[in-house]
Amino acid sequence: MYIGEILSESHVDIKPNDSIGFALDKMNEFHCTQLAVVDNQDFLGLLSEDDLLAAHDEDLPIRSLSVSFRFVYLYAYQHSYDALQYMSAHQLSVLPVLDKDNAFIGVLTLPELLNALNQTLGNQAAGAIIVLEFGKHDVSFSHIAHLFESENVRILNTAIREIPETTKVEMTIKVDKKNIASLVASLWRFDYTVKATFNDGSQDSDIQERYDILMNYLNL
Repeated sequence: MYIGEILSESHVDIKPNDSIGFALDKMNEFHCTQLAVVDNQDFLGLLSEDDLLAAHDEDLPIRSLSVSFRFVYLYAYQHSYDALQYMSAHQLSVLPVLDKDNAFIGVLTLPELLNALNQTLGNQAAGAIIVLEFGKHDVSFSHIAHLFESENVRILNTAIREIPETTKVEMTIKVDKKNIASLVASLWRFDYTVKATFNDGSQDSDIQERYDILMNYLNL
């Protein structure tokens, strides 16, 4: 999903001649800690709440502040994943967005970004979540996909993260069903480590114990 598709409909920006008090009120209104300073379509930089609170007179205009605005932004044609990475790295609640000609066209706020990512990941659909653990060089996407297909379970999204200070990775898989007992049993049979499951209708948090119970039942 492009950043330009998910811009905020609210005007979370200010002009250099706006007062410091007006900027603080706008931050309070939109629950943000930064505002884009814009002169027509020229993006001048990002103003922080700390910059405003340090001022002694709220009636003075923004241009009177003796601070350097942060010149951080992304382009409308970049992906929402870029926005997530950038906003996290720079601790932004508001991300200024420019077009290909470097003209300011709006901002992206955290609520819009979270909603967009929720859609991109297919997370709005009901279904269980499975967390697998592998060695870094042991991941076989094709085999995992085949195993899920054989159980008539459709994968909605996947995500992988490295586990700090180990040689392992964690794969989180969202599927389109909640009843995944048979799938979990198949994963264990193929020596996959099922670290956890969520939203599968079970009240038991111990995945190994659930597997042992299932295996004992199958061996009867």
